[in-house]
Amino acid sequence: MNVLTSTSNSNFTRASDVEIPDVYNRRFKTGKEDLDSVFGGMGFLPGMTFTLAAAPGTGKTSMLVQILELLERQGKKTAYISGEEGIEQLAFTAKRLGVTRVPLANLTSIDAICKEIKKQKFDFVVLDSLPALTTDQDMNKAQAEKYISDTIVQTAKENETVIGTILHFTKTGTYKGSTLLPHSVDCNMIMTRNKEDDGLRDIDVTKNRFGSTGFVSFPITETGFDFQAVETERPGMKSKGPTKQDLVLQALTNTPKGVQTLINETEISAGYMTTILRNLVNENKVIKTGKGSGAVYSKK
Repeated sequence: MNVLTSTSNSNFTRASDVEIPDVYNRRFKTGKEDLDSVFGGMGFLPGMTFTLAAAPGTGKTSMLVQILELLERQGKKTAYISGEEGIEQLAFTAKRLGVTRVPLANLTSIDAICKEIKKQKFDFVVLDSLPALTTDQDMNKAQAEKYISDTIVQTAKENETVIGTILHFTKTGTYKGSTLLPHSVDCNMIMTRNKEDDGLRDIDVTKNRFGSTGFVSFPITETGFDFQAVETERPGMKSKGPTKQDLVLQALTNTPKGVQTLINETEISAGYMTTILRNLVNENKVIKTGKGSGAVYSKK
């Protein structure tokens, strides 16, 4: 049994005398530093559960199937289980994103899903989505919601499987369906469109029992996420020190430069640089001359 399922200890024990279970030393990462930072930088703990909530069309599926693909390439066993889209539609999306290894399935019964998780011994499973999940048990709506929530958490921890569940937002910005699961899981994330750049998605981690919470912005294109974080200001927070945009402006202070030169001088990745330069041009702070790899940028 995963230690995360153990009951609480009513005895008072000094922290130094508590033995840290081995499961905490078996975390695994995606290999993408900025993406791993979303989960506290320490990786996924076997048996942890999380939710990802966002409005329709924001990029939830894209982000999660790409995470699964990264883990598959490291030898982890994953699955994307959808109760909303057929595997043909999912496969079409996966092809566009360059995802080839992730197993796909259409299931809605939480009982059948958890039976497969136990049988297949998955390391990481995504459930799409909470409102689509049902149970074979004879229960009223409130009972079923609690049963589904409890079963997800219990199955994850007993089988040391990371389970992520997609949630939806209504037009009023509230969760669609029960809020029992967000309260029960170990980590909650919210994805929104960046208000300044529709090509960015803001990921806000509002709860994380096994790591830190945080905020990050990722560019998204037709081919999905590159998981290279772009520095943006968290709503309601003031920026600390110079941003990467400031560094680019400083590099352009005296001399027009090409993209590769700016990358070399600022040590900003190509993914960051493309977005930053586009923003600076749109903000009329930088002038772009030429096209493609031969384009040159100068400060106004």
